[in-house]
Amino acid sequence: MSIISKYKLSLLLCVSFGLLFLSFYWTNVPTEGAKSSAPSSTSFQFGYFGQHEGEVQEWIKQFGDISFFAAPHQLLQRHPEAQTFQLYPIYDGSTTENLFNQAYPHLPAETLPGYGKSVYAVSHGNASFFFLNANRLSDAGDRQLDWIRQTVDESKKKFNFAWLSEDPKLPEIWNAFRAAGINAVFIRDSVYTLKLAVNQQPSDYVPAEYEGWGVWDLSKLKETPFITVIEANDNALFIKAENKQGQVLEQLEQDALSLATLEQKQEIPLVGIQSLWRYHPGSKAIKFAIPEGIDVGGEGPIIETLHTETVKLPAYDWRSPEYDDSAWKTGRAPLGHTNDRERQAYVQTKLEAVKSPTYYFRKSFELDGDPKDWSGLYLHIAYEDGYVVYLNGQEVSRDAIRTGILTESSLAFPNEFSFFRRIDLKAHLNKLVKGRNIIAVEVHRSHSASPNLFFDLALSIESK
Repeated sequence: MSIISKYKLSLLLCVSFGLLFLSFYWTNVPTEGAKSSAPSSTSFQFGYFGQHEGEVQEWIKQFGDISFFAAPHQLLQRHPEAQTFQLYPIYDGSTTENLFNQAYPHLPAETLPGYGKSVYAVSHGNASFFFLNANRLSDAGDRQLDWIRQTVDESKKKFNFAWLSEDPKLPEIWNAFRAAGINAVFIRDSVYTLKLAVNQQPSDYVPAEYEGWGVWDLSKLKETPFITVIEANDNALFIKAENKQGQVLEQLEQDALSLATLEQKQEIPLVGIQSLWRYHPGSKAIKFAIPEGIDVGGEGPIIETLHTETVKLPAYDWRSPEYDDSAWKTGRAPLGHTNDRERQAYVQTKLEAVKSPTYYFRKSFELDGDPKDWSGLYLHIAYEDGYVVYLNGQEVSRDAIRTGILTESSLAFPNEFSFFRRIDLKAHLNKLVKGRNIIAVEVHRSHSASPNLFFDLALSIESK
């Protein structure tokens, strides 16, 4: 073969290999393992150990493509070899805040002044991760919620996650999470997500008891142990339960566009959980009026005229905004008395078990602006056994008690304890007034000798 022929052959081989290389490049041959179901433009991957059973350090090595993980402090105490800078601990109350601060020198200190290292945030890719102190998250006024809202507004991240050791069990807090832009909350082996943005649901995904949220209970997975992997790209968020071999056991997917365009109406508390209330036991000294023309038998609302015009109650009526309740005692909710040990821990003001089955409660609150500027009104009430709620002297809700006029001796129907039932009061927005408002509640036991009476209430208004 001539030198020229050899040259042509070499040139042909080079061109062929070049074209073969370019064909692989253009056809996007995957360079990631089978574990990743998200496109190659993954913004972040984050691992989470909940109620984990395996060796944490081994799992971290196995999932080498994941740079950072979260885990409860109590779990990390059982695996001190895994306490590295790539692990973010969740404060779970298993130790004091001071000892927690000392255990993790790599954590940012005083991200939220006064909370030490028990509350902090980190960012990876297009996501923010908030680690919260559930022990201090007792009401919607806790500073952690304002801090989350401000941080989300400033960072402009597409995805926002929160970790807690316990469910705060307060609808107001979950409303605040939603309003702040949190789209997933991790509590032990439960994952709460905004329902409207979920494209793919795992088998154990059900509506949560909090407005707008669904919950996935990973403890029901048949295969254990597992790790929860959170990853996202520009189009979607994936939350996956994976075994040690990287096989996806179950998966939840949220659409990024739906999250971005999801209307987040702001819900503002007018009366908070665990507020101070004026209270008085049932007594004949507590007067109420029966307006002229009212159907005492209970066929219609008890304080509307036959012409559906609002009746102004006299000032001596305990439901009236003008009633003088200054002689009543003051206590912080929840208020009540019970022989149930679990609920005894919730009661902050123990009420005397009097002969009357009834207790009366009153509270004032201020409303800024015109009620017509608001689109929703919601009641959250915990009670046993039955109740009636009045807003500025007009009934807006009742349950587990007969209709019609009630007295201090009226009995409720036997009823199971209800923990913060959410009730839509949008139809009663017109009963609010700008400035000072009064909410009055009567709670009745089902029997005068019943050992249980319980009450707490929150009222919130929603912006248009």
